[in-house]
Amino acid sequence: MRRETRMIGWFALLLGFTGILTAASIFANGPAQPEGLSCKALCGLTRLATVVFGDLAGTLVGGLLWLAVGALFCVVGYRVLWK
Repeated sequence: MRRETRMIGWFALLLGFTGILTAASIFANGPAQPEGLSCKALCGLTRLATVVFGDLAGTLVGGLLWLAVGALFCVVGYRVLWK
């Protein structure tokens, strides 16, 4: 049982680091979304903020959302591994 728990913890930590790197990429380069993109998750909220408030707001919303998701997964992974 402990082996499966550790694997899930490492996977959550990896997802968290990936989310944080995605946020860093968005903050550095801006969101690269082509026109007409249709999605239902984080990129949809980013697209909505871009259309309503402009490119800078879309970049901030997208980066902050990915940063929050990455931090959440990092915390979950850390707590699973070292509880």
